[in-house]
Amino acid sequence: MRSIEGLIWRPGAPRSACAILLLPGTLALTILAVTIAGGQPLAQRPASQAQSAAVVSPAQQAAVAQIAAQAQGALRQADYEGAIRGFERLIQMAPRVAEFHANLGMAYYSSGRFADAGRRLREALRLKPALENAQYFLGLSLAASGQCQEALPYLQKNYGRILDRQLKRLVGLEALKCSMALDHPDRAVDFLRLLARDFPDDPDVLYYSTQVYSDLSTRASQRLLVSAPGSYQAHQLNAEVLELEGKLEDAAAEYRKVLSLNPRLPGIHYRLGRLLLAGSREAKALAEARREFEEELRVDPSSAGPEYELGEMARQARQWNEAIGHFSRAVKMEPRFAEALIGLGKSLVSAGRAAEAVAPLEAAVKLEPQNPVAHYQLSFAYRRVGSAKEAEKELAAYRQAYGQALETRQKIRAGILGRMTQEQTAEPPE
Repeated sequence: MRSIEGLIWRPGAPRSACAILLLPGTLALTILAVTIAGGQPLAQRPASQAQSAAVVSPAQQAAVAQIAAQAQGALRQADYEGAIRGFERLIQMAPRVAEFHANLGMAYYSSGRFADAGRRLREALRLKPALENAQYFLGLSLAASGQCQEALPYLQKNYGRILDRQLKRLVGLEALKCSMALDHPDRAVDFLRLLARDFPDDPDVLYYSTQVYSDLSTRASQRLLVSAPGSYQAHQLNAEVLELEGKLEDAAAEYRKVLSLNPRLPGIHYRLGRLLLAGSREAKALAEARREFEEELRVDPSSAGPEYELGEMARQARQWNEAIGHFSRAVKMEPRFAEALIGLGKSLVSAGRAAEAVAPLEAAVKLEPQNPVAHYQLSFAYRRVGSAKEAEKELAAYRQAYGQALETRQKIRAGILGRMTQEQTAEPPE
């Protein structure tokens, strides 16, 4: 099975979070449970301490306490080799203390020795199955060493139990990557939902979301092309890929094949019209594009996209009333269609109906408060109706919004999905 490039961490890769995650929860206290045990009668100690003390002779307790403190200090200072040496000595002195094996396993994990970490964590759990953090890091160690088949049950079981957010995030990401490596896309999507809920703005979660969904899309596309290569769906998929690659003529030919197989399929005439507009602005291309948009409306009279495009074509041709009609219908079909609201406002101002333009432009600003074009056009409309104060306010908002968040978002959307409509610009109405 082909894995997603860059999605699987390889053994030895750096783990910047490890220094923070080394001793979360109860494991942070396990060394102290041994070092303090010598000063109390066993009957007065907690069961976990009594069990640890029972396997450390009185003669060893002072040495164990000193080595344990040094190993723990080394671990906290990210001196993993020093911590490893200390915990290895402790295990030689007290091989039945599960906590020593667990801490050695986590030191191995932090140093990138994932296979060694897995072996020590297994031993810790054999001695004391209730060590939860040993279970967490065993799953992480198995995943990091490429043993996803064994790792995934630990990761899946423990994700919902972990309270430490950084550890929870790391376990969730490893579970996601193992799910994809094992070709379990449904399980991967389940983990994506959990991670998106718990870490909605985390850059890694967002990045892996794009990777996973892109990979799932590629798999489904390949399966479609193999299982039904002559279907209209296969031709439509091929057309969309060609369109994204900028091969407009080839894409148009594929869309026409789609229509030959399914003449009443919604959306195809609209896509053809957009391709024609993108390829040329000559009169012949404009006329062909107009016919495609009109045909789309015959196939799907409730489609706002072609109404918008027809309105924009009419506006650019200075046919104000026709443009107003198309934009008005587009807005009626989709009241939250900000680009159509802006086009309607522009056309109304150009037709000398600035007072009527204010309402749709205010609606566009409300829908997209970071849209500089909406603010600019509303400023122009306010000035036309004599509202100088409001005009200056909108002009200031335009200057603030220009080049900020919306522009970035539009570029990302256009790059990934392809722009679905002609972009409005901030030029003043004619």
